[in-house]
Amino acid sequence: HEDTVLWKLVDQFVGKVGRGVMKWLILDRGFIDGPAISRCKPEHQVDVLIPIKKNMDLWTDAWALAAQGQWELLPEPATVAPAPVPQRPEKIVRREAKRQKTLAQRRDQEPPTPPRPRQEVCAFEGFTSWSSASVPLEVALIRTVGSNDPNDGWALLTTASAVPPVRMVERYRLRPDIEEPHRQLKCFYDLSDFRSRSLNAITAQIVFILLAYTLRQWQLWTLQ
Repeated sequence: HEDTVLWKLVDQFVGKVGRGVMKWLILDRGFIDGPAISRCKPEHQVDVLIPIKKNMDLWTDAWALAAQGQWELLPEPATVAPAPVPQRPEKIVRREAKRQKTLAQRRDQEPPTPPRPRQEVCAFEGFTSWSSASVPLEVALIRTVGSNDPNDGWALLTTASAVPPVRMVERYRLRPDIEEPHRQLKCFYDLSDFRSRSLNAITAQIVFILLAYTLRQWQLWTLQ
């Protein structure tokens, strides 16, 4: 049902705010829908970015071209140290510094973690072999360096054109960051645990849970 609901939401959003506000739609494989993805570009001016399923002909066609691709190394995701929390009491600051020192000592005593395998990416434009899609597609292939087995890799497709493959992968990495707060709300704040059939009661439940969630996030940010 998610697939059906999503595209109605996209239509409604663009109908309310107009074209050009939503630029990208970053999705997971569950929303693969050729006609709907093809509509987003000409009708809504929205580019879709989504992984390819391994049972699709498009997957087979793209990986058949892998040997001809210009592969480039994917940069490691940057690790950004969290900013210090404002208004944190001095006692908590000292305790956190002591905790970090203890963790650093423990890491020094542990055997070194083997480095993660590096990945590389290449892209091909102008795919039209997906019969249910009516717009040209760009496909990015991602694999572990030194591997030639497509089953060990994955692939992204987009309706945008001339997107650098590294940029495509970096943009797709936004998806888990966006989905994590949604997962917390769904799994730990009972946002979807409705016990009433009254729309007003359900709306009130959602609003008050979101207000409580926002208040708690503010408390964690300011008081820790």
